[in-house]
Amino acid sequence: MSIRTLIPSNGALFMFEAAARHLNFTAAAQEFNVTQPAVSRTVGKLEAHLGVALFERHPGGLRLTENGKQLQQAVEEGFGRIGKALENIAQTQQGAQTVTISLTSAFTTNWLLPRYDRFRAKFPDISLRFELIHGEPNGPLNGADLAVRYDVASDRNTEAWPLVEEIVMATCSPPYLERHGSLKKPEAEQGKDHILAVLMGQVRIPWDQFQAATAGDPLIYATRQPFSDYALIVQAALKGQCISLGWWHVVAHELMSGGLVLASDALYRTGKSYHLVADRHSLERRAVRKVRDWMIDEFASLESTLAELRGPSGIPTQQFGLIN
Repeated sequence: MSIRTLIPSNGALFMFEAAARHLNFTAAAQEFNVTQPAVSRTVGKLEAHLGVALFERHPGGLRLTENGKQLQQAVEEGFGRIGKALENIAQTQQGAQTVTISLTSAFTTNWLLPRYDRFRAKFPDISLRFELIHGEPNGPLNGADLAVRYDVASDRNTEAWPLVEEIVMATCSPPYLERHGSLKKPEAEQGKDHILAVLMGQVRIPWDQFQAATAGDPLIYATRQPFSDYALIVQAALKGQCISLGWWHVVAHELMSGGLVLASDALYRTGKSYHLVADRHSLERRAVRKVRDWMIDEFASLESTLAELRGPSGIPTQQFGLIN
């Protein structure tokens, strides 16, 4: 049985591990830059999902139950093995060149990692170091050699190349689509019976804007499930928990491999693009130029696969442009 079916979210294990290590929800919350109630709710959902208590809650702090101790040991061992594997990936043979890339966590997980083996086979002498950012792909490179950024231009310190047009679509897992139907089904009644993933905070393209841009009805009856990070939203959609807004360059791999499908026939073209940005001094290094060229080539292939997308009705997806 897949571990994704045994836990409510991937983030629940990370928050449980931090809470178990500190025996304090407030200290765990500080690690994730969230509130103490957010950690408490996440751990509570994990306990409810498992049907057992993991902590004894006392005025003076937390204490692990026997079930909690068992899970803590397993999580620590698992995270330890993952950490070692990541170190081994980062530590290439002596003399290897390291290229640092600044990316969002969602982009790294869903675009780069599925292609990482192919990259390593082509460039065994180049090691990639990731600088992960949460939220929108904006801001300076902060010492990185390369970065993926939203709607930027070259300046005196950086050079930018357009990678991919911004295209947004509604995505869900095949089981979710089978259970709930598409957003366009006649009985949907403006989102009734649907669960929409919502990113907390100020969101550049919320659901209401997507629906208006694609001639869809307001989803006033849909349940809205908040998440603190877009990478978690993609994972929740993969597990069949919700419908998510998917950015084509992030979810393309899952759509083409069948992990995700379209929840409507509409694609929203915003008129903006994502760019690959390089520090001009870094471009003097051959390894950086190789990684730049590889990423540009990989993105170019997305254009051909976009034409293969079909919506829930089985017909090619409808293309919508920018709202006036």
